[in-house]
Amino acid sequence: MIDIHAHILPGLDDGAQDMENALRMAEMAVQSGVTAIIATPHCNLPGERPNFWDDGLRGALARFQTALRHAGIPVTILPGMEIFGTGEVPALLLEGKLTTLAQSRCPLIEFPFRNYGRQATQILAEVAAMGFHPVVAHPERYRFVQEYPPLLNEWVDMGCLLQVNKGSLMGRFGRTAEMLSMALVDRGFAAFVASDAHSPAMRTTWLRDVRAFLREEFSEACAQMLLEENPRRLLEGAEIHMEPPEWF
Repeated sequence: MIDIHAHILPGLDDGAQDMENALRMAEMAVQSGVTAIIATPHCNLPGERPNFWDDGLRGALARFQTALRHAGIPVTILPGMEIFGTGEVPALLLEGKLTTLAQSRCPLIEFPFRNYGRQATQILAEVAAMGFHPVVAHPERYRFVQEYPPLLNEWVDMGCLLQVNKGSLMGRFGRTAEMLSMALVDRGFAAFVASDAHSPAMRTTWLRDVRAFLREEFSEACAQMLLEENPRRLLEGAEIHMEPPEWF
């Protein structure tokens, strides 16, 4: 399996707080069947350290990759970030201050949880017009999407890909997020399921449980598509072909 969303780089955000925790997260991922992880620290958060690509993220990634080799943990760590969606995102992408998932054409973008539908749609449209395929982080958790799911029709129609959190499917973010995440998979909206891991104790990198869940609730083919095939195509820079979903 390949995890495209994990806060595993130590000391950069509210994810792994130090190298010991980061290595524990990596080891847990390997034990659950994960072979590659895209490290996605929060960036561009208003009022906080921006974590731009030229602010040391490149070095942090290299140091963690070295620590993994020394520890003998066989997992590939790739560059990425979880970009907070503001009006500056298109320009910051052009300037190279923001990076995409594994150097693909797919930036991972998150939004505020409330009252942001119009702004989110405008930002995604501008990024898509630049030739990117925005990956929307955990849309099932946004209150404005929960209140008006047809917004997702517009996002997918403009070329966005949707990433669902493991924790949402397993009921860890409330009943509404759980129901919407199930609908996203069932209706064919979801392109990826990822851990959005933050620690080795809670919101972990363990994916074996959600793989079994997807297999039991949907199918083995569904589990493979969301956890293996689409993530692999992203890493390869290949097109991710999604069948038209059942619109909301």
